[in-house]
Amino acid sequence: MKFAKTFKGVPDGEIYPVEYQPGDECPPELEDAARELEVLEGKANKQTKPKA
Repeated sequence: MKFAKTFKGVPDGEIYPVEYQPGDECPPELEDAARELEVLEGKANKQTKPKA
């Protein structure tokens, strides 16, 4: 997944946030947060919720 917007996050193994730019690859550990904030490219932002 790649970022569509600027995003700040702390990747695994780091203690300070990193500012990711559009087009940068999203680390797997930050994908859920990035998806929730709708900053990923493509249809990845459209997360479907399971039916109860």
